[in-house]
Amino acid sequence: MSQNRREFFRVNFNNALEGEILIPEHEFLIVKIHDLSAKGLKFLSSFSMPLKTNLECRFKFLNSSFLVDGIIVRKGENNGENEYGVEFDIDQDTYTELFQELNHYLIRQRKSYVD
Repeated sequence: MSQNRREFFRVNFNNALEGEILIPEHEFLIVKIHDLSAKGLKFLSSFSMPLKTNLECRFKFLNSSFLVDGIIVRKGENNGENEYGVEFDIDQDTYTELFQELNHYLIRQRKSYVD
C-alpha cells in the first residue's frame, strides 16, 4: 500500500487545470497543473528549467484567482514533457483562501459535482 508522507493534502485533477508560470526575464508560460495543495503544485511544460528556479504561479481555482511565488523543488519527465514540483512561498491570507477553495473542491468532488 502506498503511503502519503506529505504534510498537506493534495488535490489531483482528472483534467489538468490551466495555469501560467512566470520565470524571471520571460513571459508567462501556459502550463498544465495536475495537482495542487496549499503549499505547492505539480505542472507539466515543454519548457525546460533547472531545479531551484524561482517563479510566479498564476491560476484560477473555483471562485478565486491566485498569484503566488514558488521554487522548483522537483523535476522529472512525464510522457515527453517536463514535470515540475513547485513549493509555494505563500502568505497566510493567500494560504487560507487556497486551503478553503481546495476543501470546497474536495467536498463537491465527493458529491460528484466536479471532475
